[in-house]
Amino acid sequence: MRVAGRTDQGKVRELNEDAFGYRDGLFVVADGMGGHQAGEVASAIAVETILQADLSGDIKKALQTALETANKAILNQANRSEDFNGMGTTAAVLYLEKERAFITHVGDSRVYYLSGSVLKQLTSDHSLVNELVKTGEITVEEARTHPQRNILTRALGSHETLDAEILEIEVAPGDKFLLCSDGLSGTVPETVIKEYLIREDDPEVIVDQLINYANELGGADNITVILVEV
Repeated sequence: MRVAGRTDQGKVRELNEDAFGYRDGLFVVADGMGGHQAGEVASAIAVETILQADLSGDIKKALQTALETANKAILNQANRSEDFNGMGTTAAVLYLEKERAFITHVGDSRVYYLSGSVLKQLTSDHSLVNELVKTGEITVEEARTHPQRNILTRALGSHETLDAEILEIEVAPGDKFLLCSDGLSGTVPETVIKEYLIREDDPEVIVDQLINYANELGGADNITVILVEV
């Protein structure tokens, strides 16, 4: 694997509440929310907890357990202090094992998959605007600028119970995975993301170019990207 990851505060936000990390084929991006730096705390807890997952047995079960553990840890921290009350975070998770990839997520951080010249979004945003898109009430383009685009229908730290979908796919050499917060996906069109993934070879260059482009378009949110090439 070739891997590159970076997070950027953007041009508008006073804090960077995103977090990311990876180890041994496990990759996580989290986008925190909440006042008093609580979002920063929630995303850090999520990444740290998920990266501690024991993936030696049933991988799907282990990933579900990792998300549940992170959810409980965030809720417990929120209950300890009023400053952290109501904090939460998204999580986009990828685990690669030989020819298989496992993908799971909560919230609107995304996982994209490039195979050949075909780019697929493997996650479906847990957000109000995505529900409106699904029912045909608004278009994908309208969702980009919708005033309620930041409202999530699911997040770590929002409920005691957690239901996560886990996708398993086969991968081949040369395939690329992109994990990102909505600071990228909500700003940079998918056609541009695809263009960079195909045109450039160096993962570090791709990550830098995508983040720089998001900032050129205003950098209204924190931007976090992990790129993994099989």
